[in-house]
Amino acid sequence: MPTLDQFLTWTHSLNNAALIFPSALFVAAMLVFSDWRWALAAFAGVKVLAGILLLQLMPPEWALQQWVTGGLMAIMWFLAARRVDVVRRKQTGAPWWKPEWRFNPSTWMRLSFVLLLLTGIYTARPYAPIPKLPADLARYATFLALAGLTALGLGDRPMRWGFGLSLWLLAASFGIHALQVTADTVGLIAGTELLLGFVISYLIVVDGARFWPRPEEA
Repeated sequence: MPTLDQFLTWTHSLNNAALIFPSALFVAAMLVFSDWRWALAAFAGVKVLAGILLLQLMPPEWALQQWVTGGLMAIMWFLAARRVDVVRRKQTGAPWWKPEWRFNPSTWMRLSFVLLLLTGIYTARPYAPIPKLPADLARYATFLALAGLTALGLGDRPMRWGFGLSLWLLAASFGIHALQVTADTVGLIAGTELLLGFVISYLIVVDGARFWPRPEEA
């Protein structure tokens, strides 16, 4: 098991492209997957890689709080979605292990918009110039903001709203921490993310209960 110092030394040997490309794939998977379990796994991957990228802007103990807040948000959303899913599968007789792949018009529309977004980002490479923020990280933050807007525009369920708002907060954190890194700003962003996690987890249960065949037996 590597120590924290060994892990940080290994991350410094990686260039931004080696982290940004898989992170963009995780974002795309998070927006396209219809099964909430796979989407949450992709969300966790985005948070892990974003925490490593933030090491360039702040001390390690503050940058890695992305792992802490992201992990707590993923746990809250997992427990809320699992509660809804367990009751629904129990009442419908569906096995717990069967994934929910829904290739409906909504899925194809999300896939089309995500492919269009990835193509546009790759060809045009737009970014909002932010002082003290490297150009590649500025492009990554711009991509996160556009992906968050796509998630909000195409999302019809609370978890997808949470994904979109979380991407916006992550994009904003790159710009904010490039300008100012203090305990107040780090704590404010982390607290906002946790508040978002609580709100979305509540909405997941409320929204999912509508699809229970017999809600009185839940």
